[in-house]
Amino acid sequence: MKVYLAMTLLTVLILSSCKAELRDLCYDHNHWNNVDIRFDWQHAPEADAKGMSVLFYNQQEPGREAERYEFIGHQGGQARLLPGTWQALAYNNDTEAILYRGSESINTLEAYTRESSIEEGTQLTRAGMPRATGTEDEPVILEPDPLWGVASEPIETNTEKKDVSMTLLPTARAHRMTITIHNVPNLQYTKGVAGSITGLAPGVNMLTGEPLEGTATEAFVGSVIDETTLQMHLMIFGHCPHETAGSIHAHKLVIYAILADNSKWYYTVDVSNQMHSKSPDPDPTVDDDEVNIELEQLPIPKPITNGSGFQPTIDGWQSVDIDVNM
Repeated sequence: MKVYLAMTLLTVLILSSCKAELRDLCYDHNHWNNVDIRFDWQHAPEADAKGMSVLFYNQQEPGREAERYEFIGHQGGQARLLPGTWQALAYNNDTEAILYRGSESINTLEAYTRESSIEEGTQLTRAGMPRATGTEDEPVILEPDPLWGVASEPIETNTEKKDVSMTLLPTARAHRMTITIHNVPNLQYTKGVAGSITGLAPGVNMLTGEPLEGTATEAFVGSVIDETTLQMHLMIFGHCPHETAGSIHAHKLVIYAILADNSKWYYTVDVSNQMHSKSPDPDPTVDDDEVNIELEQLPIPKPITNGSGFQPTIDGWQSVDIDVNM
């Protein structure tokens, strides 16, 4: 016991005598930087995102998995990053149809939708709907949700500068398309109207907003606006991504109509000219890839009936090709 006490006292004396030579220990190893993120929606004033995802890519470690932050609403929030050089890629996460691939790099992240069918998109029949001639092998994809995205400039985080802020200005990554057909006769006799359009982009690069190569068809439902007006709305990833290089796709619009006598009609018109036209003086606050198609006089016939009011069923779809000047 006496030996134990002696050794304890000796240890205390040694530590006390060396106190002046010891450096204070640093118990604060927290070198994280607070990053304040704010979204400015001046380039997409119509956006009402319910949530945002922000991926931070470390430029000094290209193979490193991105740091992901999720924010409720579309105002922004705060992230925490270790020292390094980072670039952020942000997009709204309140989507259902959008899928992503290539997240290993900020340059390769792509948004796309799964393959679909004319029947699923139009919701008119379960099988046997015709395609525009020459596009039967083009994949049909699900319509994308409204999608916005933006990439930041690289930012530096370090131990001296604890707080960093960034303001991000999202722009459209999916674009609205509106098809309006005026002076349509016999709309009151239709049981269902829908459409499809060919030559669309199958996805989009989230960094650049450039549509992916290749073509796809989308199908969609239609609405009767009044006695003589038919209108259709859909979202698209874009079209003709390499138009400046001479790659201009044809765009065939097909309108499907089922009449009260159960006869089925489909009308095909080439709308490439309107798809490719651009405003000579675009409004910078408006999505300049928004597409508006205006057509006239879709020749929907009256349904076939006899004197007893019996409405016979007519099998198959009857095709009508429409002149481009429709």
